[in-house]
Amino acid sequence: MGDVDDDLRTRLAAAYPTIRRFAAVVGPADVEPDDLVQDAFVRVLRRGIDDIANLDAYLRRTVLNLSSNERRSWSRRQRAYRQERVVTETVSATFVDVADLLRLAPDVRAVLWLAEVEGWTHAEIAGLLGCSEEAARARASRGRRRLRLALVEEG
Repeated sequence: MGDVDDDLRTRLAAAYPTIRRFAAVVGPADVEPDDLVQDAFVRVLRRGIDDIANLDAYLRRTVLNLSSNERRSWSRRQRAYRQERVVTETVSATFVDVADLLRLAPDVRAVLWLAEVEGWTHAEIAGLLGCSEEAARARASRGRRRLRLALVEEG
């Protein structure tokens, strides 16, 4: 049993830097990337590593899902605050390099990060996100357009 634990530790430790960078890009600004990665690792441990064919893809998809859940929860809280007329502070971006990406939904950020920074093909991205290659390409295109328009508006 010790060998399995050592193998799991080794595989998770090897995946950590890449998954953490991914979490920093796709995660909400008010959620620490390490928290998302830790939650993803917990899901791996609960599910059992033997049931996971591609650990990297599973962890990325899990981080993306957790990010989307956080964003939905944040949106619900914002609506509740507005209904109660509570003024909330704007969350500033933690990472200057990806501050502009934080304007986009987590799945669009994921597509742009994987395509532009990590050099993934749209087919590989589609496999990770569970969509068609055309949908991944369209998300990337729409994301670039939104960023371009937002940056032009700012001058």
